[in-house]
Amino acid sequence: MLLVNQVVESVLREEPFEKPARVLWVRRNLDLVTVLTLPEGEELKTPWSMSLRDAESMMNGGTLRLTTVRVPPFMMRVEEELSEKSKNVRDRRWAIVAPLLEGPEKEYLYYPGALSKIVSAYAKKIGKDRKTIYRHLCRYWALGMSRNAFLDKYENSGAPGKTREFSNDKKPGRPRIFLGEKCDSSAKLLTGNDKEIIAVSYALYKDNKVKYISDAYTKMLKRFYRAEHPAPGNVDDGRPLQLMSHVPSYKQFAYWGKKAFDEIVVRRGRKGERKWALDHRALVGTAYQGLSGPCHRFEIDATIADIYLVSRFNRNWIIGRPVVYVVVDVFSRMIVGIHVALEGPSWNSARHALFNAFTDKVAFCASHGISIRPEDWPCHHLPRELVGDRGEMISQGPESMADALKIILALLPPFRADWKGTVESTFRIVNNLTQMHWTPGAVRTREKERGERDYRLDATLDLQEFTSIVIKAVLHYIHHSRDSNRLTKEMIQQNVEPTPIAIWNWAAELGIIEPNVQPRESIYLHLLPKAKGSVRAGGIYFNGMAYTNVLDPSGKRSALARANGREQIDIWYEPFADHIWIMDDEKSFFKCPLRASEERNVGMRREEVLDMLAITNAVSIETKYAELNSKVQLDDFIERTISTAASEKAEAESPSSKAEKLRDIRGNRQVERDTERVLTVERSPIAPEKNTPANEAERPVSGSVSEYAGDRGAEVISLLSRAGKLGDKK
Repeated sequence: MLLVNQVVESVLREEPFEKPARVLWVRRNLDLVTVLTLPEGEELKTPWSMSLRDAESMMNGGTLRLTTVRVPPFMMRVEEELSEKSKNVRDRRWAIVAPLLEGPEKEYLYYPGALSKIVSAYAKKIGKDRKTIYRHLCRYWALGMSRNAFLDKYENSGAPGKTREFSNDKKPGRPRIFLGEKCDSSAKLLTGNDKEIIAVSYALYKDNKVKYISDAYTKMLKRFYRAEHPAPGNVDDGRPLQLMSHVPSYKQFAYWGKKAFDEIVVRRGRKGERKWALDHRALVGTAYQGLSGPCHRFEIDATIADIYLVSRFNRNWIIGRPVVYVVVDVFSRMIVGIHVALEGPSWNSARHALFNAFTDKVAFCASHGISIRPEDWPCHHLPRELVGDRGEMISQGPESMADALKIILALLPPFRADWKGTVESTFRIVNNLTQMHWTPGAVRTREKERGERDYRLDATLDLQEFTSIVIKAVLHYIHHSRDSNRLTKEMIQQNVEPTPIAIWNWAAELGIIEPNVQPRESIYLHLLPKAKGSVRAGGIYFNGMAYTNVLDPSGKRSALARANGREQIDIWYEPFADHIWIMDDEKSFFKCPLRASEERNVGMRREEVLDMLAITNAVSIETKYAELNSKVQLDDFIERTISTAASEKAEAESPSSKAEKLRDIRGNRQVERDTERVLTVERSPIAPEKNTPANEAERPVSGSVSEYAGDRGAEVISLLSRAGKLGDKK
């Protein structure tokens, strides 16, 4: 059945579907379908109609098939990525044809022979050229009948990053004009040798050996572009300059000189290392002077907590010391994000802290059993600048995140912790508030005396409990930590309390907070760690846990994975193991929860689950030995049993022929079954004890066996007697 916006083509490239065509309109009551043969390039095509019954007959007969057409790259942009100029261009083009496509007579466009008359009348009405309207309609229909078909197509414009190639008869730049007339002299077509000369000469400016670029240009002309000596050995320094058509222009020198050296390298060479570090390096520092307000600059740092923790799965498992990440707003001293992990310090842990800083805190606190209101911790904003250590931030991940989220990333030089004193001082405050040094399992600063108990054995708190303590300490700090040095003149005049949350709220009321607003999907995409999971019959598997695939409600993809083998899928994950995130074809994120069979991992941190799996899957030497020993004993028992059975079979009287041996298998089976029933009763633990009158009375006699086993009672008695003899041997 044909549907609107489907694309069809002939299997054998036969007319009229020798090229792909898009279905524009279907009317079953009229037995009519209108399609548009997809144009190549900018050519115009006119829709045409045919019998719907004939088209579907071709589909059913296999001569016509559905196909897909790739969406052009210029249309693969979300609304947030579009500039105002692009939106205006799209809306202006759409406004021209919208009355035709959405008006009351829109269906008449698709009737055979009606399009030309309608377009002619409409063009005359609005004062537009008929060809312009046809071009817009054709573009709209050919590109999937979407408004974004009218976006500007600049992805192939120009040649970014590519060197221009010029022929001998075409020189770069516009012709030189003198007194309103073009001059014969034109710019030189630079060769590879010219560009090397420019790079060497521009280095004079880079290394601060000349004051201006024009000085370096002059020295280049003097050294490399003077006329030849009239004769060998002539050292006349008064040689003239070569003709202008043989000399690079100043614009060419400046352009290719800048391309030869990175701008930062040039600036650094011009200023010198000392002056660069003092006045021109990446913006760092700890003072809030010069900041516009909260969210102007965040600082992030990590410290290894002086305490040992235990596992929630087993309190006897000591899991080591946690890493505490803190993100602080420099202006207000507000702690805007935290993360407690077992990994790091590293970018993988730092990104979780930043994700926490950029997202809502109510849900975060609730996941740790702490209930707060939004106004208790009103921080879910992106900063303009982010200051961090090189160890975590000098990699492709942070740079990609900063570029995508429009954050200026400032990296500190090594061994300069004093340059981010705001977050460093916050660590000391949090340590004191959590009373970490007096908690069981805390690391003592003095050396352990001989015979003294190892403090690691006193570890009591698990990761969840320790994180809850840190959250409570942070909430206390932002509401009750007072420092009058934080107040500006304006704050003092308005009686602002010198606490982080008071300063934050004061700035919010005045509109000083100017957060860096970015789409939610971008935050998830660039801050949540990305990994590979596998689609299997039971859902999505990652880190040894199974998750429900919410994008596969019918189970089709899991069924294919079961039949064809597992397939990889991109997943994004948070610190808690409760869920993962996956992306659909439209680049939207969807949360996939743990399956019901993973109940033991609900509410657990991912590091805890991985540690638990590593510990429970580990096999001790004793267990491995016991397993091997049992397997050897089993193998020995099997061999002895088979050997005994083979000996008894050899001793038994063997039938004379194969036919006699295979005769009456069913009857033999019945005798064996009857015998096993009688023996089962005797072996029962509730059977009467032997050698008692009652037992003797209840023991079956030959008559009763005959009644029980029928005509083959004698064989049952024989088997029972042999079983008794075997029992006596044991």
